[in-house]
Amino acid sequence: MIRFPEADLERYRRKPDRFHHAAAVCRRGHEQTTTLSPSDLYPDDTKCPKCGARVLLGCTSCGLRIRGKFHIEPYMADKHSLDPEWERPTFCDGCGAAHPWATREERIFELENILDEEQIDEADRVFLHDRLAELRALDDVDDKRERQIWAQIKQRGGSFLTSAPVMQIVQNLITAKIRHDLGI
Repeated sequence: MIRFPEADLERYRRKPDRFHHAAAVCRRGHEQTTTLSPSDLYPDDTKCPKCGARVLLGCTSCGLRIRGKFHIEPYMADKHSLDPEWERPTFCDGCGAAHPWATREERIFELENILDEEQIDEADRVFLHDRLAELRALDDVDDKRERQIWAQIKQRGGSFLTSAPVMQIVQNLITAKIRHDLGI
């Protein structure tokens, strides 16, 4: 079952003329459909015909539907309200978590978003943002420099780096060797 935002469900129940559909996208980012309505059924065990990965209907963190195309009845449309070409979302519009197909850069954006919500000293926040921006900018990551940056983040980050959501992202960003060296 796909979980839709309450506002979309309410609009769909009252007068289904304006709401966001759900999208079905595989873990690698291949779109299957972008027009699932709240009343549609979609098999939970579907595999992608392009890569064989499991097809997702919702955010892996909160379960909210992956935002699909915006549905608007033609009689309500004007030149300003038509949905432009659909683009696969990188982040959940409910909880802000990155979807599995997010790039390294986008996952670092997710860390920056979490950092923005942390209760830490502003000087430490600026320092950490600078280190994360440096990680984003590195095209060819040198292990030695990456290890130094993560060590600095660990030293200045306090509880930021040890929170469960951050640890999950970090597990996907840095190698097992660097995690072991830093004790994270």
